[in-house]
Amino acid sequence: MARDGDFEQLDEAETGEPNSLVYCQTLQFLEIAERNPNVSVIVTTPALARENVSKALVVVDDPRYAFFSLYTQFHARGIGAHRIEPGIGTGCRIHPSAVVSPHARIGDRVHIGAHAVIESHVEIMDGAMIGPQAVIGAEGLVTIRHADGSLMHIAHAGGVRVGQGVEILSSAVVAKAMFHAPTTIGDHSQIGILTNIGHGARIGARCFVAGNSVVAGRVRIGDDVWIGASVSIAPWMTVGSGAEIKMGSVVVNAVPPGAVVSGNFAIDHKQNMRLLFRNRTS
Repeated sequence: MARDGDFEQLDEAETGEPNSLVYCQTLQFLEIAERNPNVSVIVTTPALARENVSKALVVVDDPRYAFFSLYTQFHARGIGAHRIEPGIGTGCRIHPSAVVSPHARIGDRVHIGAHAVIESHVEIMDGAMIGPQAVIGAEGLVTIRHADGSLMHIAHAGGVRVGQGVEILSSAVVAKAMFHAPTTIGDHSQIGILTNIGHGARIGARCFVAGNSVVAGRVRIGDDVWIGASVSIAPWMTVGSGAEIKMGSVVVNAVPPGAVVSGNFAIDHKQNMRLLFRNRTS
């Protein structure tokens, strides 16, 4: 400990939960954590600890490894798990082959298809439809290795919130969050066949995400966004409200509100078309 401090939960640098301990391996996230009044303790490297940090500080060579070692200990003790009031509402149609955790909350008039899996700490609001073989609340991918090369298993402590009237089609997978704020699909959005929504992603209201797309972990998508088939959005990206991402695009930069982008890597769609036709005619 370079500087003592108290914390109540583990979270990420952009946390909205007060008294959070976070880890920072880059200057970018250290600056975010330092500005965030909800962060009370920062775990970081010796090099970054020399920056102007006013919060409580833990200095280790590998902050990520130290953080998730603590995370797994907390999870094993049931500390920090996402809490909901479980139960199943009225007027639901749940296929007999579907698996619904007793620790999930299902609202009224929810339809769950054949062989769908609803894991613990998932909340599905009224009127939602979950297609056959969809998995809501899957574990997300986090790769951390011990010194001997073996994997550290990271069981996600967070949850998923599926909004009112949402449609999640066949074989889509929605990973549960790692921290307090759940992976969220906003009201009246649609998630297409074989689409993957990563841990901690937040999709706004009335969005359309076509089939075979990948929305990586912690992506933030505004309201009324249209995402074409086979789109990939990199972790931590933001997509502003009213934006459109054309089929097959690979998004590695923020998409402003109302923008239309396409391509690999995705840029303004009109600019992309001009480049395409210029290459064809040259």
